Amino acid sequence: MQRTSAPRTGLIRGFEEIFNELRKVIWPSMAELRTMTFVVIVTVVVVSLVLGLIDYVLAHSIVKFEFAKPS
Repeated sequence: MQRTSAPRTGLIRGFEEIFNELRKVIWPSMAELRTMTFVVIVTVVVVSLVLGLIDYVLAHSIVKFEFAKPS
């Protein structure tokens, strides 16, 4: 009697599918990776500075309006 292997199911089959999909991925080169990382870091710094500036301006303008001396 010949035993036929049933298709794998469950967790093992899921990991096999994940590894098969990862083989199809076109990974970036080191130069592309460095460039993309630099772009992300610069973007984060610029957005942080802009948000910090907005926060500073709003915080100080609210203090001036709220605690202004009556005329």
